[in-house]
Amino acid sequence: MLVQHIDRGTLAQADQLDLSPGSLRQLVRALVRDAIDNHDDDPQLLRIMIEQAPMSRELLDTIDRHERTRVAQVRDLLARHPDVTVRDLTTAAELITFTIEMNTHKHMADPRTIPAGTLESELVDMVTRYLRGNP
Repeated sequence: MLVQHIDRGTLAQADQLDLSPGSLRQLVRALVRDAIDNHDDDPQLLRIMIEQAPMSRELLDTIDRHERTRVAQVRDLLARHPDVTVRDLTTAAELITFTIEMNTHKHMADPRTIPAGTLESELVDMVTRYLRGNP
């Protein structure tokens, strides 16, 4: 069950995202929305994963494979988007993937702390500003 949660694949419909000038916010929203949607079904499983998940070799390999796939996909999207101004796309892809995944996982495990809509809006604002290079 844990492996199925982690190994959810790539960003849904990445090839259909708008990468034209001025669409960065929509791209970031798609990344955040995808993470929220993939963490929205079982808060108890998310809590178990945080608190007591056994770390088998299979689980660690799945986490690593998922991270590499997702970071590569996000890096590709960032490289093709004209509004992205960060200097190091690989580091940016790793940072925002980890930020979105970990915050979404934590907050969707206990959705009473921050409503999903608020989490989405704040993550979109934060990541968009970072990618645009806005202070």
